[in-house]
Amino acid sequence: MTSAPPSAGQVALLPARAPRGPGRPKDQRKRAAIVAAATGLFMERGYAEVTMEAVAAAARVSKMTVYGHFRDKAALFGAVVRGVSDQMTAALTGLPPAGAETDLETRLTAVGTALLGMILSPRVVAMSHALMGMLMKDRALAAAFYEAGPGNVRAVLARYLADAAAQGLLRLDAPQAAADDLLGLWEGDWPKRIALALVPAPSAGEIEARARRAVRVFLRAYRAA
Repeated sequence: MTSAPPSAGQVALLPARAPRGPGRPKDQRKRAAIVAAATGLFMERGYAEVTMEAVAAAARVSKMTVYGHFRDKAALFGAVVRGVSDQMTAALTGLPPAGAETDLETRLTAVGTALLGMILSPRVVAMSHALMGMLMKDRALAAAFYEAGPGNVRAVLARYLADAAAQGLLRLDAPQAAADDLLGLWEGDWPKRIALALVPAPSAGEIEARARRAVRVFLRAYRAA
């Protein structure tokens, strides 16, 4: 019988970094190896079946090293969730200003290409769908994950579109609804088909063509007269 993942009270998705006392600095390469190993194991076995010993073996470190970075399995699971969330928002961290010299279609196409390239990669698709099964068992944790990942992408994009509207480039009634429209045009049902192995991961050229077409459809609806 598979138990549910830890509750949101047990896992803080974006906790403040606690000050560390004196001692040797943590080896960040080992930490990354532990998180990568845990991600693969959680995807393969589910939360309940993964042990800290199994993570240590997969990461090729000692169990003491694992506990040196993560106090328990709930904290480790939180790091895995944070990693997926960070990948979802990485494509939006370097957006040029809404009033930049490059035309809006080119800028939005670049954003869509970067975002799709990340969220449609086989690894991220697999991680997202594996985590969904676990997160659906805990509504509070699911809400926290959404806010940190997909919800943050939506909010950042909505603010960007609102800035473009303030520059007179777009005509919007609701920036968040416009962000939903653009995200839907970018993604379509590609993530589902890739997750079900119905289609292969798209090439870079296919991703850019999809992003460009979506932006052009979006601008036909929202470009300022």
